Amino acid sequence: MGNSERAHTADDKSPWMQPGFIAAAAIVTVLVVLGVIIALTGGSGGDAPLPAAQPPAPGRTTASRPCDLEDVGQDVPTTPPRARWELVGKMIAPTAPTSYGPGQVANGFRTCFQRSPTGALYAAVSFWATLTAKTDAETYRRLAVDSPARARAIAAARGQRSPQLDGLQVAGFAFSSYARDRAVVRLAFRVEDGGLVSADTPLVWKDGDWRYEVPLDQGRGSVAQVPDLGGFIAWKGA
Repeated sequence: MGNSERAHTADDKSPWMQPGFIAAAAIVTVLVVLGVIIALTGGSGGDAPLPAAQPPAPGRTTASRPCDLEDVGQDVPTTPPRARWELVGKMIAPTAPTSYGPGQVANGFRTCFQRSPTGALYAAVSFWATLTAKTDAETYRRLAVDSPARARAIAAARGQRSPQLDGLQVAGFAFSSYARDRAVVRLAFRVEDGGLVSADTPLVWKDGDWRYEVPLDQGRGSVAQVPDLGGFIAWKGA
């Protein structure tokens, strides 16, 4: 994912209302109206066939288990991690509760991810998937690190959810940067017409977990259309 971000004069607006993302959502809407259905393509996310995605059991929680997933290494993945997937809201997200995370799920919020590059990748996808299930404000409160930008994002969200995310599914990933306490994961999403958009997901390690860091400019420039998966590692659950 690209790391360059530009200042925005209206930085208290939700990132989902930025021009790049709205344009992508508009393309999806027009093509759906026209009845265009394009088969999705991309990597399968591993050598073994993946099980069919299933929604998590209502009220499932492992909150009694401490967030102490074993750190198995700091190598940034260069191949798609073999994963199981589950439906979170309207997006398919990877799950590995005893290794990469989420180690805890309570009230629909997935937390406790491994302190590793793959753990950060799982946390990044989980953050976006949660936005399809919860309001933006709820998601920022529970999954984002405290900051003035987070406070502005919560105020701007006004209890709304981002419908522009509906219909998006993970198609690939790349790491813009990674360190023990900070990562920027760039995710590619397939839209309903077969096109692609990408989004930067900055994370910080705080209070024993990976947490989303709301950009100072509310994400301006981090969401954009991309022509293909060039530069990404293909990875998907649907």
